Amino acid sequence: MHLHDNLQICLYALDNRYPNHIVDINKGIIASKEIPLTGWRALELVELLLLTAPQLLQAEAIMVIDYDECSIYLPAISEIVPLCTIHCHGKIPPHVADGVRWLKHKPIQPEEPITASDGPPICQL
Repeated sequence: MHLHDNLQICLYALDNRYPNHIVDINKGIIASKEIPLTGWRALELVELLLLTAPQLLQAEAIMVIDYDECSIYLPAISEIVPLCTIHCHGKIPPHVADGVRWLKHKPIQPEEPITASDGPPICQL
């Protein structure tokens, strides 16, 4: 499956097509001292990005789910390194972030707006 749309639509499609999935954000693309980067559900990630970086949800995205890769890319940021890795086939890691509870109890104050930069990581949450 290859889907070319904005990030929000890709995350909604992931949740609809693969309800038992886990999303791990690539720390080479997004860095965070406060927010866990592993173990998210797609809808939790949408909620997180609405609070911290709503412009990313409207960014062009490419979701690739096939036999050897399950990832979402943001071509404006990187066509080689995925924004996130998706676990939706085979053994799925635990839902460790518990994003709903984390989002309810943790006020999010982004340190600075997310923008592209010359050195890694590209985004800061």
